[in-house]
Amino acid sequence: MSETPRNIVILRFSAMGDVALLTPVLRSFLKAYPDYQLTLVTRPKFSVFFSGEDRLNCFPADVDSTYSGLTGIFRLFRAVRKTRPEIVLDLHDHLRTRILCFLFQLSGVPIVRFNKGRKEKNALTRREHKIRATLPHTVARYQEAFSKAGFSFPVLPGPHIKASAEAETNANRWLESKQLVKKEKWIGLAPFAAHKSKIWPLENYSELIRQIKQKLPARFFLFGGGENEIGFFQKLNQQFPEDCIVVAGQLKLPEELALMKKLDKIICVDSSNMHLGALLGVPTISIWGGTHSDAGFGPFGNENEVKFQIPVDELPCRPCSVYGTEKCAREDFACLVRIKLADIQSLAASE
Repeated sequence: MSETPRNIVILRFSAMGDVALLTPVLRSFLKAYPDYQLTLVTRPKFSVFFSGEDRLNCFPADVDSTYSGLTGIFRLFRAVRKTRPEIVLDLHDHLRTRILCFLFQLSGVPIVRFNKGRKEKNALTRREHKIRATLPHTVARYQEAFSKAGFSFPVLPGPHIKASAEAETNANRWLESKQLVKKEKWIGLAPFAAHKSKIWPLENYSELIRQIKQKLPARFFLFGGGENEIGFFQKLNQQFPEDCIVVAGQLKLPEELALMKKLDKIICVDSSNMHLGALLGVPTISIWGGTHSDAGFGPFGNENEVKFQIPVDELPCRPCSVYGTEKCAREDFACLVRIKLADIQSLAASE
């Protein structure tokens, strides 16, 4: 009987991009260790990123209702313990996962926690006396946790996310219902993020579309969510009724992934859509403001990606945050407004 664990439990609840970035590591582990299985404890909606992976079981942990609060954590522990994990990897390092790990340790299950790098991230983003360094990518941090647990393996090349056959069928039906047949370049636009310091000025997008259209035949698919975002996309659709297709609010996440896979390029800010595009293997053009890929959250595993950002020697306040902020210490968001539309248009319109 093998001394190494047969079932490994992975804990990671959010955010969407962080969970998606598990895909390279979990795929690679399963390839390297065919005698093992993984149980990923995460929010139900994120299981789509791992569809089709044999020996990877997603445990749907709705921590907002079924497993909310301290009593919910105890219920979640009892439910996950039934999978008989021989080791638990905490790839979140959150209060909830720390409590879960404490309970597993009490029951005799060993724990490995990944290094979130809080200290060096704080040093990189503080206002004064920054310690500048290119920090390990989140994927590398996940991989390091497996190595600490005794599992070493190379990360496989992408694409790392694959759309299911059902999602492909549903996305194709949606395209047919819109009478959309690919005769031109299909470009995705994902201009929104959770925080203002990551959002390139929205007034640029009308002109960006116009300039790209002058260079080559193109159709634009608009990705996002929420009333404000959909409202903005509808205005773009009114300006360019034949050229702008609102995806936001029209498709579920599996179908969005299937549609995104069909794109020739995606133009995005530092957001979950950036990660999804890169992990799907779509050529990615990302725009960076108050955050910086040096913090370890850049698009992963896609050679056909380009990042636009103002150099830190021009704006030494960058990055001001790991995840983004609502305010700018300079009060002008220069890191975003100084990024030239012409540069992005030129690259986006290239063949």
